[in-house]
Amino acid sequence: MGESVVGVGFRVLDGVEARVGDRRLELGHARQRCVLAALLVDANRAVSADRLLERVWGERPPLRARSVLRTYVSRLRGVLAGTGATITRRDGGYVLDVPPGSVDLHRFRSLVAQARQQRDDGRALALVEDALALWGGEALGGLDALWAQAARQALELERAAADNQRVDLALRLGRHAALLAELPARAAAHPLDEQVAGQLMLALHRAGRPADALAHYQRIRRALVEQLGAEPGPRLRELHQRILTANDPGDAPHPERDAGGGRVPRQLPAPPGSFTGREHELAALDGLLGAGGRTGIAVLTGGGGMGKTWLALRWAHRRRDRFPDGQLHVDLRGFDPVAEPLAPDAVVRGFLDALGVPAPDVPAEPSAQVGLYRGLTADRRLLVVLDNARDTAQVVPLLPGGTTSAVLVTSRRLLTALVAGHDATPVEVGLLSDEQAAEVLAGHLGAARVAAEPSAAAELLRHCAGMPLALGVLAARVRTRPDLPLAALAEELADASARLDALDTGELPTTLRAVFSASVRVLGQGAARLFGLLGLVPGPDVGTAGAAALADVPLPAARQALRELEEAHLVHQHAPGRYRMHDLVRLHAGELAGEDGPAALERLADHFCHVASLAADRFAPGEPHRRPPVPVRAGPEVVFPTYRESKEWLIAERANLLALVGRSAPRHAVHLSRALARYLDSIAHYHDALALHLAAFAATGGQDGYVLCHLGTALSRIGRFAEVLGHYERALEIAAATGDLALENMAATALGIHWHQREGADAALPHYERALAAARRGGYRHSEGIALANLGGAQAERGRHEEALALLGQAGGIAEELGDPGLGAVVLSGLGDLHRRQGRAELAMRMHHRAAEMASGGSIRTIQVQVLNGLASAVHRLDGPEAALEHYGKALDHAQRTGYRLEEVLAHEGMAAALRELGRAGEGARHAERALALRAELGLRLTSSEVDVPQ
Repeated sequence: MGESVVGVGFRVLDGVEARVGDRRLELGHARQRCVLAALLVDANRAVSADRLLERVWGERPPLRARSVLRTYVSRLRGVLAGTGATITRRDGGYVLDVPPGSVDLHRFRSLVAQARQQRDDGRALALVEDALALWGGEALGGLDALWAQAARQALELERAAADNQRVDLALRLGRHAALLAELPARAAAHPLDEQVAGQLMLALHRAGRPADALAHYQRIRRALVEQLGAEPGPRLRELHQRILTANDPGDAPHPERDAGGGRVPRQLPAPPGSFTGREHELAALDGLLGAGGRTGIAVLTGGGGMGKTWLALRWAHRRRDRFPDGQLHVDLRGFDPVAEPLAPDAVVRGFLDALGVPAPDVPAEPSAQVGLYRGLTADRRLLVVLDNARDTAQVVPLLPGGTTSAVLVTSRRLLTALVAGHDATPVEVGLLSDEQAAEVLAGHLGAARVAAEPSAAAELLRHCAGMPLALGVLAARVRTRPDLPLAALAEELADASARLDALDTGELPTTLRAVFSASVRVLGQGAARLFGLLGLVPGPDVGTAGAAALADVPLPAARQALRELEEAHLVHQHAPGRYRMHDLVRLHAGELAGEDGPAALERLADHFCHVASLAADRFAPGEPHRRPPVPVRAGPEVVFPTYRESKEWLIAERANLLALVGRSAPRHAVHLSRALARYLDSIAHYHDALALHLAAFAATGGQDGYVLCHLGTALSRIGRFAEVLGHYERALEIAAATGDLALENMAATALGIHWHQREGADAALPHYERALAAARRGGYRHSEGIALANLGGAQAERGRHEEALALLGQAGGIAEELGDPGLGAVVLSGLGDLHRRQGRAELAMRMHHRAAEMASGGSIRTIQVQVLNGLASAVHRLDGPEAALEHYGKALDHAQRTGYRLEEVLAHEGMAAALRELGRAGEGARHAERALALRAELGLRLTSSEVDVPQ
């Protein structure tokens, strides 16, 4: 009765198989067969490589998945060679071109569709029986991929619908006696299926067994009441009543044939009145749904308040002409702040009504309703809009049959299973850009209103941070209060503790707290708890280990909770392993932290102190004596195998570490001050260092010598020299009183540099010598190297060249021994200055160039600025002023960008001298004036020949 198979034949309704005549082709292992199956279900249509990867490997393909996919396709081409089936590259994917009727799945669907169109019940029954005969044991049998499991479930629903159609047709043809051989077993296998029960009752009644038919009704009624708490549906109750009164129940209904009646559903709500922006997302939907005959499933995914529904309706109305058979729409209420999510069964019944199926013809069993719905939509060009979906399970039963309809889903979740199992394509609906947000606000309020208060409007935009719902709420408040100045609203929003109150409309669907709460309500317990605690994170984001410490859970549990939050668009993974929240979402999260909040923040602070110590040990391994001991581990273990990992962690967590100060116990500020001092100074984050050390100073009452030294260094970097001397002298007193050699070395070094800058080398010498003696007594090799370099530079300035060379040589040996590029760069720069003083210009140039190379890379920016000035001076003396200008300019740029005021003075002076020699007196004068002004401001007497060596 069906279409003939020519040449090769493919089966997916009974395993996955290909045959040529009686010969079975060897398709290879399960993964390779999955590739073939993924192409067969869309035979003669292009399947993108990305979709193939998702079908075969799910959401986590291996690293070389594309290469492996190409290998599988190549092998399958070889297997199919000469069969009439070919696999070709087309439209960015792969197409399996097969002869008509060669794939059992497509023959099955074609036969069922022909049966629906038949007016002759006998012919229709034969077609359905031929279709069902194509089925074997299990569709896509032997494949365990997530896509295969989902596809198998969908295909089984198609099979069940076809089987119900077969029984209805057989009953209509009077074959009830033959059906009684199978219907009791089917009813036992599906004890709650009202359609199967009705078929058995009708067959029993027509076979002269009305008592058995009535008895079976009582059995299914009891089962429905006991297990579901529901009475049988109206169709089954009507059948029971007819049998009870001895009336002929008539033929079984044939909804497939009678449905439709020319009715075209038009269920789209009205389009949004004011809609701007989102052109990129609209274009993406154009490419995915309906363009050039293409259909598919698109998922608009994004957090609550992002405008997904408005975007969906805007596109649906704009492109509804592409769907001549109508548009179905439902709000699934997946994240409704009040109502419970709609059950798919209820939605399907509504869709069947919209498609013209009379109520008596709707099957009672939900699975049969789904089958009927898919059958009715299989050959139509419909747009199905499923708004506000909670999860994939709510969506799958509502997908239309066939390949001619398009589905547009909106959800706050990523719906990964829908993407993997049903070829859905996600379209991210994120925050508006600054320009788009301004356009939206102007669209709501009018350009004149915004232009009248530009500063206030800018503040409103800043506080809304690109969230469309927040902008809409503000606009609604302004429209309802025309006399309310934007400045007053901006002032209200400025108070973070009351910001969500200012964005409260008094109506749940559009109140931000309610919108966010609806997303939180569906989370698991662990994810919901972590969500609240994340609102306490002081910095802009958090890493996975930090989240685990915050919640006091193992790392795998934290990862799972973060994945769930990301799936719900409550956090955004903006970098691998790092998560952040929208500012307004963070405010709501902080309100949910509960009593565990203070303890959680303490855990996070303890974790950061522990890991910061480990990172500092790897970042500056030669200076453990300057840092406090590593505290007891808090949270998951973190390991830094190399310097690079430690630097990356410090960069990633710097904002959190600094923001933590003031939010946690004073001991944390003191610990971080000492642990992070070298890192913050090396990378030239002087103002961050100053804030941290000031907090630690306050916490200790100015009685921690290490904090005093670090505070003095930060102040000197930004040019506040008048404030530092007292800190250094007090630190030296503490060192003498406690016998702390490490602190004595630090304080003496700091004092040496301070007096070197003001009074010259002679004044600095005794401090440098004391620093060296303390380092040697304590066995601190790195600090000894610094002291030797400082002494060498001072002796060179004093004309003690041989002694300077020896000292710098010893310092260089320590730098090489420790593998410290910062100390090495300082030593090379000092040697360059020494050789320049001795008249060895070329050798000096080589030293400065090597120093500049060693200091490059961004991790020792403070030393890099110093070295660049030394290099510029050397180039000036050897190659002349014109060659030096570029190097002075680079040194000045680095000094200004880092805020290193002393080196900015030296760079200005070098530029001034070079420009004067070139006859560009006016330009040179401007640099000289700037240098003099800075010297006066900073209280400096330093000459341009001196080099500041770091502590």
